[in-house]
Amino acid sequence: MQTRQSKTIFVVLALGLLWCCAGFTGCAAYNLGNQCLFPQDIQTVSVSICGNETWRRGYGERLTEALIREIESRTPYKVVPECRADTILQVNIVGENKSVTFQNDWADPREISLGMTVEAKWIDRRTQGVRQSQHIDMQQEALKISSSAALVTEMGQSNVTSSQTLMQTIARHIVGMMENPW
Repeated sequence: MQTRQSKTIFVVLALGLLWCCAGFTGCAAYNLGNQCLFPQDIQTVSVSICGNETWRRGYGERLTEALIREIESRTPYKVVPECRADTILQVNIVGENKSVTFQNDWADPREISLGMTVEAKWIDRRTQGVRQSQHIDMQQEALKISSSAALVTEMGQSNVTSSQTLMQTIARHIVGMMENPW
């Protein structure tokens, strides 16, 4: 009877040990956090001050700040000066528009849509080539991104608050395109 119990205990311990070894080796290459979402061969990014081809002053600087905040918070990359960076992110605001989406019976605008189009390039300094992405064709000279945000003055919004929301959305899109393809 004791030998049967000892065999059962031995089998249970052996199976438990085998399960633990399989569990540890199966997760050996698994990464947690945002490190697995982004290319591992890059540690640093330089963000050039965004160009601005619109008539709105300060858009380039505000988009640059939003991009730096987004890169620092969502990626494992560190934003550094261009001379020390592995890659360079170049963004240019090429257009912005404003259109009425809702008006009252007296033709007063009640909701306005702000839109912005930017061109973005992510250049690898080591190869001088544009970084590849499986989701988006980055072979072209620059990738165009468009987004819009609502402006409702009765809700306390202004051009500044709506354009800031718009810039944060565009920054999220650009940083999202820096991710590895699934």
